[in-house]
Amino acid sequence: MIEQDHYLKGLRLLKGYAELALASQVLGLAAVLLILPALVGFFAELPRNGWAAAPPRFSGSLALLVVVGALTLVGAALSLVAVYARLIPAGDSLARWRAVFSSPAKLMKYGYWVALGLGVLTVVVAAASIAPIFGELLRLAEPPWGPPSSTGTLSQEAGMQLVFGLLSALLVAIFAAIAAFVGWIGQVMLLFELSSQTGVQGFRTAAILVILSMLTGFASAIPYVGLVLALLPAALVIAALVIIRESSLRALLPPPPGAAPGGTSTTAP
Repeated sequence: MIEQDHYLKGLRLLKGYAELALASQVLGLAAVLLILPALVGFFAELPRNGWAAAPPRFSGSLALLVVVGALTLVGAALSLVAVYARLIPAGDSLARWRAVFSSPAKLMKYGYWVALGLGVLTVVVAAASIAPIFGELLRLAEPPWGPPSSTGTLSQEAGMQLVFGLLSALLVAIFAAIAAFVGWIGQVMLLFELSSQTGVQGFRTAAILVILSMLTGFASAIPYVGLVLALLPAALVIAALVIIRESSLRALLPPPPGAAPGGTSTTAP
Protein backbone atom coordinates (compact mmCIF):
# COMPACT_ATOMS: atom_id res chain seq x y z
CA MET A 1 0.00 0.00 0.00
CA ILE A 2 2.91 2.33 0.72
CA GLU A 3 4.35 1.66 -2.75
CA GLN A 4 0.98 2.49 -4.30
CA ASP A 5 0.93 5.80 -2.41
CA HIS A 6 4.33 6.73 -3.88
CA TYR A 7 3.07 5.78 -7.32
CA LEU A 8 -0.06 7.91 -7.05
CA LYS A 9 1.81 10.84 -5.52
CA GLY A 10 4.42 10.75 -8.27
CA LEU A 11 1.84 10.78 -11.03
CA ARG A 12 -0.12 13.60 -9.41
CA LEU A 13 3.07 15.64 -9.13
CA LEU A 14 3.90 14.88 -12.76
CA LYS A 15 0.41 16.00 -13.78
CA GLY A 16 0.91 19.23 -11.81
CA TYR A 17 4.27 19.73 -13.52
CA ALA A 18 2.67 19.40 -16.94
CA GLU A 19 -0.06 21.91 -16.09
CA LEU A 20 2.32 24.54 -14.66
CA ALA A 21 4.86 24.07 -17.45
CA LEU A 22 2.09 24.31 -20.02
CA ALA A 23 0.93 27.63 -18.57
CA SER A 24 4.56 28.83 -18.57
CA GLN A 25 5.00 27.88 -22.23
CA VAL A 26 1.79 29.65 -23.27
CA LEU A 27 2.80 32.84 -21.44
CA GLY A 28 6.29 32.69 -22.92
CA LEU A 29 4.89 32.20 -26.41
CA ALA A 30 2.55 35.16 -25.93
CA ALA A 31 5.51 37.29 -24.82
CA VAL A 32 7.49 36.30 -27.92
CA LEU A 33 4.58 37.19 -30.20
CA LEU A 34 4.13 40.58 -28.50
CA ILE A 35 7.78 41.61 -28.28
CA LEU A 36 8.15 42.44 -31.99
CA PRO A 37 5.22 44.91 -32.25
CA ALA A 38 6.24 46.36 -28.89
CA LEU A 39 9.80 47.06 -30.08
CA VAL A 40 8.62 48.37 -33.44
CA GLY A 41 6.24 50.78 -31.73
CA PHE A 42 8.90 51.81 -29.21
CA PHE A 43 11.48 52.75 -31.86
CA ALA A 44 8.83 54.35 -34.07
CA GLU A 45 7.98 56.75 -31.25
CA LEU A 46 11.59 57.87 -30.77
CA PRO A 47 12.11 61.54 -31.70
CA ARG A 48 13.72 62.01 -35.12
CA ASN A 49 15.24 65.44 -34.47
CA GLY A 50 16.70 64.93 -31.03
CA TRP A 51 15.25 64.53 -27.57
CA ALA A 52 15.24 68.26 -26.87
CA ALA A 53 13.19 69.09 -29.96
CA ALA A 54 10.45 66.56 -29.31
CA PRO A 55 10.37 64.46 -26.15
CA PRO A 56 9.34 60.88 -26.96
CA ARG A 57 5.90 59.55 -26.13
CA PHE A 58 6.01 55.88 -25.22
CA SER A 59 2.47 55.48 -23.95
CA GLY A 60 1.27 52.53 -26.03
CA SER A 61 4.54 50.76 -26.82
CA LEU A 62 5.89 51.16 -23.29
CA ALA A 63 2.73 49.65 -21.85
CA LEU A 64 3.09 46.74 -24.28
CA LEU A 65 6.69 46.24 -23.22
CA VAL A 66 5.57 46.19 -19.59
CA VAL A 67 3.04 43.49 -20.47
CA VAL A 68 5.76 41.49 -22.24
CA GLY A 69 8.00 41.81 -19.18
CA ALA A 70 5.22 40.74 -16.84
CA LEU A 71 4.36 37.72 -19.00
CA THR A 72 8.02 36.73 -19.10
CA LEU A 73 8.48 37.01 -15.34
CA VAL A 74 5.29 35.09 -14.53
CA GLY A 75 6.18 32.42 -17.10
CA ALA A 76 9.68 32.05 -15.65
CA ALA A 77 8.29 31.78 -12.11
CA LEU A 78 5.80 29.10 -13.18
CA SER A 79 8.58 27.21 -14.94
CA LEU A 80 10.74 27.19 -11.81
CA VAL A 81 7.84 26.00 -9.65
CA ALA A 82 6.99 23.31 -12.22
CA VAL A 83 10.51 21.87 -12.29
CA TYR A 84 11.62 22.25 -8.68
CA ALA A 85 8.32 21.80 -6.85
CA ARG A 86 6.66 19.25 -9.14
CA LEU A 87 8.96 17.43 -11.58
CA ILE A 88 11.89 16.68 -9.25
CA PRO A 89 9.63 15.55 -6.36
CA ALA A 90 7.70 13.41 -8.86
CA GLY A 91 10.93 11.63 -9.79
CA ASP A 92 11.80 11.10 -6.12
CA SER A 93 8.36 9.68 -5.38
CA LEU A 94 8.43 7.32 -8.37
CA ALA A 95 11.93 6.18 -7.36
CA ARG A 96 10.43 5.06 -4.03
CA TRP A 97 7.82 3.11 -5.98
CA ARG A 98 10.25 1.37 -8.36
CA ALA A 99 14.06 1.34 -8.21
CA VAL A 100 14.29 1.72 -12.00
CA PHE A 101 13.38 5.39 -11.56
CA SER A 102 16.35 6.08 -9.27
CA SER A 103 18.78 7.04 -12.05
CA PRO A 104 16.38 9.42 -13.86
CA ALA A 105 15.38 10.96 -10.52
CA LYS A 106 19.02 11.59 -9.55
CA LEU A 107 19.89 13.04 -12.94
CA MET A 108 16.96 15.44 -12.73
CA LYS A 109 17.66 16.43 -9.13
CA TYR A 110 21.39 17.05 -9.44
CA GLY A 111 21.25 18.41 -12.97
CA TYR A 112 18.47 20.94 -12.47
CA TRP A 113 19.57 22.07 -9.00
CA VAL A 114 23.17 22.59 -10.11
CA ALA A 115 21.88 24.45 -13.18
CA LEU A 116 19.83 26.75 -10.95
CA GLY A 117 22.78 27.47 -8.67
CA LEU A 118 25.11 28.16 -11.60
CA GLY A 119 22.45 30.31 -13.25
CA VAL A 120 22.23 32.50 -10.15
CA LEU A 121 26.04 32.64 -10.04
CA THR A 122 26.06 33.76 -13.68
CA VAL A 123 23.83 36.71 -12.87
CA VAL A 124 25.95 37.61 -9.83
CA VAL A 125 29.22 37.48 -11.80
CA ALA A 126 27.78 39.55 -14.66
CA ALA A 127 26.39 42.15 -12.24
CA ALA A 128 29.68 42.29 -10.33
CA SER A 129 31.61 42.91 -13.55
CA ILE A 130 29.36 45.77 -14.61
CA ALA A 131 28.80 47.49 -11.25
CA PRO A 132 32.33 48.98 -10.80
CA ILE A 133 32.27 50.64 -14.20
CA PHE A 134 28.67 51.82 -14.04
CA GLY A 135 29.85 55.33 -13.24
CA GLU A 136 32.08 55.41 -16.32
CA LEU A 137 29.24 54.16 -18.49
CA LEU A 138 27.07 57.01 -17.21
CA ARG A 139 29.89 59.44 -17.95
CA LEU A 140 30.12 58.22 -21.53
CA ALA A 141 26.36 58.53 -21.90
CA GLU A 142 26.42 62.29 -21.13
CA PRO A 143 25.72 64.65 -24.07
CA PRO A 144 28.75 65.77 -26.08
CA TRP A 145 28.24 69.39 -25.03
CA GLY A 146 29.06 68.49 -21.41
CA PRO A 147 32.44 69.10 -19.72
CA PRO A 148 35.57 67.88 -21.55
CA SER A 149 35.97 64.96 -19.14
CA SER A 150 32.62 63.55 -20.22
CA THR A 151 33.87 62.73 -23.70
CA GLY A 152 36.19 59.97 -24.64
CA THR A 153 36.19 56.22 -24.30
CA LEU A 154 36.04 53.68 -21.53
CA SER A 155 39.36 53.33 -19.71
CA GLN A 156 41.46 50.31 -20.62
CA GLU A 157 41.38 48.93 -17.09
CA ALA A 158 37.61 49.22 -16.86
CA GLY A 159 37.20 47.69 -20.31
CA MET A 160 39.41 44.72 -19.42
CA GLN A 161 37.48 44.25 -16.19
CA LEU A 162 34.20 44.26 -18.08
CA VAL A 163 35.41 41.79 -20.70
CA PHE A 164 36.91 39.44 -18.11
CA GLY A 165 33.76 39.56 -15.99
CA LEU A 166 31.43 38.88 -18.92
CA LEU A 167 33.63 36.04 -20.18
CA SER A 168 33.60 34.53 -16.70
CA ALA A 169 29.81 34.82 -16.60
CA LEU A 170 29.62 33.18 -20.03
CA LEU A 171 31.79 30.29 -18.85
CA VAL A 172 29.59 29.74 -15.79
CA ALA A 173 26.52 29.92 -18.03
CA ILE A 174 27.97 27.16 -20.24
CA PHE A 175 28.42 24.90 -17.21
CA ALA A 176 24.85 25.76 -16.16
CA ALA A 177 23.60 24.72 -19.60
CA ILE A 178 25.50 21.42 -19.33
CA ALA A 179 23.96 20.75 -15.92
CA ALA A 180 20.50 21.58 -17.26
CA PHE A 181 21.10 19.16 -20.14
CA VAL A 182 21.90 16.42 -17.61
CA GLY A 183 18.59 17.13 -15.88
CA TRP A 184 16.85 17.09 -19.27
CA ILE A 185 18.29 13.64 -20.01
CA GLY A 186 16.91 12.42 -16.69
CA GLN A 187 13.49 13.81 -17.59
CA VAL A 188 13.47 11.98 -20.94
CA MET A 189 14.59 8.75 -19.25
CA LEU A 190 11.79 9.15 -16.70
CA LEU A 191 9.16 9.42 -19.43
CA PHE A 192 10.44 6.38 -21.31
CA GLU A 193 10.59 4.35 -18.09
CA LEU A 194 7.08 5.45 -17.14
CA SER A 195 5.83 4.16 -20.47
CA SER A 196 7.45 0.79 -19.80
CA GLN A 197 6.26 0.50 -16.19
CA THR A 198 2.69 1.74 -16.67
CA GLY A 199 1.96 0.54 -20.19
CA VAL A 200 0.78 4.04 -21.16
CA GLN A 201 2.37 4.78 -24.52
CA GLY A 202 1.63 8.48 -24.21
CA PHE A 203 4.68 8.93 -21.99
CA ARG A 204 6.90 7.50 -24.75
CA THR A 205 5.27 9.81 -27.31
CA ALA A 206 5.87 12.80 -25.03
CA ALA A 207 9.53 11.82 -24.61
CA ILE A 208 9.97 11.65 -28.39
CA LEU A 209 8.35 15.07 -28.79
CA VAL A 210 10.67 16.53 -26.13
CA ILE A 211 13.68 15.13 -28.03
CA LEU A 212 12.38 16.55 -31.30
CA SER A 213 11.88 19.95 -29.68
CA MET A 214 15.55 19.93 -28.66
CA LEU A 215 16.69 18.95 -32.18
CA THR A 216 14.50 21.55 -33.87
CA GLY A 217 15.75 24.10 -31.37
CA PHE A 218 19.28 23.54 -32.68
CA ALA A 219 18.03 23.60 -36.28
CA SER A 220 16.28 26.94 -35.70
CA ALA A 221 19.74 28.56 -35.37
CA ILE A 222 20.45 27.80 -39.06
CA PRO A 223 19.95 30.89 -41.27
CA TYR A 224 16.72 30.94 -43.29
CA VAL A 225 15.69 27.55 -41.85
CA GLY A 226 15.38 29.17 -38.45
CA LEU A 227 12.61 31.47 -39.69
CA VAL A 228 10.46 28.45 -40.49
CA LEU A 229 11.32 26.53 -37.31
CA ALA A 230 11.23 29.49 -34.92
CA LEU A 231 8.03 28.44 -33.15
CA LEU A 232 8.20 24.69 -33.80
CA PRO A 233 10.20 23.78 -30.64
CA ALA A 234 7.67 25.58 -28.42
CA ALA A 235 4.79 23.86 -30.24
CA LEU A 236 6.40 20.44 -29.73
CA VAL A 237 6.97 21.12 -26.03
CA ILE A 238 3.36 22.24 -25.60
CA ALA A 239 2.14 19.07 -27.33
CA ALA A 240 4.42 16.96 -25.11
CA LEU A 241 3.12 18.62 -21.95
CA VAL A 242 -0.50 18.06 -22.98
CA ILE A 243 0.27 14.38 -23.60
CA ILE A 244 2.10 14.08 -20.25
CA ARG A 245 -0.94 15.47 -18.46
CA GLU A 246 -3.36 13.17 -20.26
CA SER A 247 -1.09 10.16 -19.78
CA SER A 248 -0.76 10.90 -16.06
CA LEU A 249 -4.54 11.03 -15.74
CA ARG A 250 -4.82 7.76 -17.60
CA ALA A 251 -2.18 6.10 -15.41
CA LEU A 252 -4.03 7.32 -12.30
CA LEU A 253 -7.12 5.32 -13.25
CA PRO A 254 -7.79 2.27 -11.07
CA PRO A 255 -5.98 -0.80 -12.43
CA PRO A 256 -8.01 -3.79 -13.62
CA PRO A 257 -8.49 -6.72 -11.24
CA GLY A 258 -5.33 -8.76 -10.76
CA ALA A 259 -3.02 -5.92 -11.86
CA ALA A 260 -0.79 -3.64 -9.83
CA PRO A 261 -0.73 0.15 -10.28
CA GLY A 262 0.55 1.05 -13.73
CA GLY A 263 -0.86 -1.99 -15.44
CA THR A 264 1.81 -4.46 -14.28
CA SER A 265 0.94 -7.87 -12.92
CA THR A 266 0.80 -8.42 -9.20
CA THR A 267 3.04 -11.43 -9.68
CA ALA A 268 5.78 -9.36 -11.25
CA PRO A 269 8.97 -9.05 -9.19
